[in-house]
Amino acid sequence: MIRLIVTFTFLFLLSNLSFAQNKSSSIDFKKYLRKPSIEISYGLSGLSINGNDNNLANAGMIEMKLGFTKQNISKYGKNIINYRNNYLFLRNASSDNYSRSDNPGLSNDMWSFGVGDKKGYGVKTGNFSILPYSSNSFAWTQLTYDQTFATPDEIQALADFDGSFRFGTSTEAGINFQITQGFSIQPKYEISDVYPRSLFGKQLMSSVIEYSGLFLIDGFTRQIMKNTPVAGSFVNFVLRNAYEYGFYQLRKNQMNWPFTSVAPLRYNTFKLGMTFTF
Repeated sequence: MIRLIVTFTFLFLLSNLSFAQNKSSSIDFKKYLRKPSIEISYGLSGLSINGNDNNLANAGMIEMKLGFTKQNISKYGKNIINYRNNYLFLRNASSDNYSRSDNPGLSNDMWSFGVGDKKGYGVKTGNFSILPYSSNSFAWTQLTYDQTFATPDEIQALADFDGSFRFGTSTEAGINFQITQGFSIQPKYEISDVYPRSLFGKQLMSSVIEYSGLFLIDGFTRQIMKNTPVAGSFVNFVLRNAYEYGFYQLRKNQMNWPFTSVAPLRYNTFKLGMTFTF
């Protein structure tokens, strides 16, 4: 599988570099709207409930996203790119995928699927672009784990998640380095929460509060970008992701903060991905 991905990456880069030699160095991003994209990532995940590790082993995550990417020159300057990607995703986080030999704890396996949206502003220099982004997604997740060495307290804590698909949300911060037209790599960090039960009213109001804050941040950073668009692109990235990190910290103990609720199952993941845009 890894050999196939490496071969595909090499052929894709070779074809795009050949294509670039026959084109002008400037890209018409208006023609780059709604391009299909494939994103492949690998990461390392740590799982916890309410800050407790529950003796679950760390997991290696393999993820694929299929979606459509928009990149166009923004109104703030010819070198400022407005970036957006809507996607479907499928991921597997398993202790069997963990790359290190030293991995104590209960073996586990988690499958997730869902939908997401990432967006941000970036800076273009020739064919190279730096596109910092923030992302939010909704997912349905199933966890299974080896109960052989689990304590009664651990079994009770994980009973609501074991073997059943549960709804959850996630936030991701990353930087999309576009190496050449149609190919990019991304270092990124994700916080994902899996809810033991669905409380629609509380979940809805918690999300309304979360997205209202993001709406205010977007309005504030747009004012910055009118005056200093390059700096504004990175201020937008920092403020949105700092806000989301703080909000998810408040949800660590109560999944529907600020409303009284139980703690979610949480996994924090550092990932490295690559994206092919066609």
